[in-house]
Amino acid sequence: MNYNHDMKIKIIFPEEFFTKAQLQKLKKYEVEFIPGNEIDLEKIESLFSSDSYILIVNPTYLKDNWNAFPVERVQRMKGLKALCLTTSSFSWIDTNKLAEMGIIVTNIPGAPTEAVAEFNIFMMFSLLRKLPLIVKNNWNMDYNNFLNNEAVGLTAGILGLGRIGTRVGELCRGLNINVCYWNRSKKESAFKKVTLEQLFQESDIVFNTLATPPELKGFINRDLLSKLKRDSIIISTSDTQVFDEAYIIDKVSKGELGGYAFESKDKKMTDFHGNVMVFPEQAYYTLGTQTNRASIAAETALSIIEDKPIIYKVN
Repeated sequence: MNYNHDMKIKIIFPEEFFTKAQLQKLKKYEVEFIPGNEIDLEKIESLFSSDSYILIVNPTYLKDNWNAFPVERVQRMKGLKALCLTTSSFSWIDTNKLAEMGIIVTNIPGAPTEAVAEFNIFMMFSLLRKLPLIVKNNWNMDYNNFLNNEAVGLTAGILGLGRIGTRVGELCRGLNINVCYWNRSKKESAFKKVTLEQLFQESDIVFNTLATPPELKGFINRDLLSKLKRDSIIISTSDTQVFDEAYIIDKVSKGELGGYAFESKDKKMTDFHGNVMVFPEQAYYTLGTQTNRASIAAETALSIIEDKPIIYKVN
């Protein structure tokens, strides 16, 4: 790209997670940290100037969250040369359109692996132990209707055997849970590989850890979901648009599916009937993840400016 030293770096990610050494490297260039929560991008005039810049950003801190970068808005960001996401997910960005506009998009696939994998297991136990039902019953246990389940001996089906999916499998195996998986591409793994149909037929627990590109939205349809056992549960720390989510929620509310757990900024557990657990978007949010993300984001931005091989370019 041969960017020169006039390139600016704008960062919507807390400065506290960067080390002094990382900040020193970044501040060779003009760096602007944009602090706060619920940040309205439209109110930051510098983002719409023609001065060239790289934007390091986590949608957690934005008003529009996962909808913060529609193509129409990005087209008005005349100086934007690279969008460095501090998330592993990038399906919320039209990466192909940005590529046509000459804008690089990068992500950070490995930073939250341990945090997110552990949270998947936490979500699993919340459903097996009927936590949503207990909470919505004023924290009272109903011994006639809230029979809990043990994890030992169950079968977990993992959708997407990337870093997070693999770690979820390892944690499940440590709990004496049988593990099978489906992956879009060929993988070398000690876990049992199955077809999508087999995964939904055999699994007591389905973990969605797919990094969901736009073409996979709605990929897990009613036909596949209808193959699940009546007591099966679904866990998702990835993009829930891969599912026919309305169908899942309806099945849980009717007692035709064991439970569903996911993360949302706007939805609440009390919005739903049955064993539906809604967490805030917290799976990734640990000290280890945040410092790792800051480190990778800093190196990525510097690679772009200094015309070095770009880490984790997705378009």
